[in-house]
Amino acid sequence: MKIFRIISLSIAILFGVTSLSFAQSLNPTELDSALESAKKNDKKVLIDVYAEWCPYCEKMHTEVYTQSDIIEAVNDHFYLVKINIESQNEVNYLGNRMAESEFAKMLNSSSLPTTFFMNGDGDLLGMQPGLLPADVFEDLLNFVGSDAFESLSFEEYRNRD
Repeated sequence: MKIFRIISLSIAILFGVTSLSFAQSLNPTELDSALESAKKNDKKVLIDVYAEWCPYCEKMHTEVYTQSDIIEAVNDHFYLVKINIESQNEVNYLGNRMAESEFAKMLNSSSLPTTFFMNGDGDLLGMQPGLLPADVFEDLLNFVGSDAFESLSFEEYRNRD
């Protein structure tokens, strides 16, 4: 009986580890690398501006960014960059070196969290402040990522079916 439990536990662990290895994840990158990769691979840059103390940022990170549809949309269309408004870590934006906090100010980030979208040239395409429900955020990611914003309003995009 003890052997059966050990074998069952081993199988359960094996399947758990295997399923984790196939799970998609988000891998934030540095701003200059994201811009370079976006330009090279015809994607965009998603900039997540947050603060450690912000409860809405925490909810966005733990309840929205962790959902598989969100991860898929981000990975399909964007390179993710995380910017902490209080960090002195250096970013390189188009050859200009500055602290993350300075970059957030340059973006005119006035509420938290805020999601900014840029093209590979570093041009700001738009921004969305606040905590969004996952279904709305997924639509927003696909709206911007697919370039639908060039011909439709977000409301038209969401009501297209």
